[in-house]
Amino acid sequence: MNKVKLKYDPNLSIKENAAMCGVSESAVRKYIRTNGIDRNYDNKVAKKRAILTLKEENPSISLAEMAHRLGYSVNTIRKYLQMDLGQSKITTSKVSTFDLSNKKFIIKSVSDDQTEILMNILRLYVHKDTFDCDLTFSKGVFYQHISMPKLKFDKYPLKKDVLPLEKVEDIKDASLHSIVIDLPFIVKDYKSAQTSMIAQRFNYFSSVKELYETNTSMISLAFRKLHKNGFLIMKTMDFVFGSSQHWVGNFVQNTANEIGFVLYDTFILVSRTKILTTKGEKQHFARKYHSYFFVFRKGKKHK
Repeated sequence: MNKVKLKYDPNLSIKENAAMCGVSESAVRKYIRTNGIDRNYDNKVAKKRAILTLKEENPSISLAEMAHRLGYSVNTIRKYLQMDLGQSKITTSKVSTFDLSNKKFIIKSVSDDQTEILMNILRLYVHKDTFDCDLTFSKGVFYQHISMPKLKFDKYPLKKDVLPLEKVEDIKDASLHSIVIDLPFIVKDYKSAQTSMIAQRFNYFSSVKELYETNTSMISLAFRKLHKNGFLIMKTMDFVFGSSQHWVGNFVQNTANEIGFVLYDTFILVSRTKILTTKGEKQHFARKYHSYFFVFRKGKKHK
């Protein structure tokens, strides 16, 4: 069993994990046994987190409504709201995937696997099996191994179930728990874009000004739609244009801070491969082999 390839998610059932990883259910069970995971304890933690997250999103929600939304009984909701899940409850021979002090499950800031970063953000901060909303869904590459968000938008929708970006205004302000944004990081004029493999694959901006203005407007949009303490997960990348370096990562951090977000964490995705288009030109700057996943929270200082 290749432990690295199997991206086990304690928030999902064994059947759902098998489907997500493209393996059999017996392979998932073997992974759980091999790693000594206390599945029963992790189920309780995942359930309590779901209940607490819903309560945080809707402070005045009744127990009956919580039970209806989550599919649990009112007694179960009441019990988990009062339950204290300490690490001492785990059997000494087993471990919890939610125990980040365990070196087997520690979350690292750097990875060459995008799915690993997204799952770690869900596990560490969002406490759900996926994100509420993606404002730049495109082809849905983020969701090859995690559940699709219920709300999917894009300026240029490529799938039938993806709504035009302007439709996001139909969503009530301050109602979402998590939003994902992954904007293009390329600036090209129309002619050069037609022969650029990267521009054709990831879309592009026609000017640096448009890139910065779009980043600002999208961060502002996310701030309006997120409830207090909600999370914005934003992927971005620095780039070179016109013989100048553009530090988009710094711009995004500063802009988000000015709008009212608090930077909670930074994950760095290191590229395994890179499309090279040097054409014999002299190199002036270090070639960018990494991008950022910033985790911002709306108006709550990180302790």
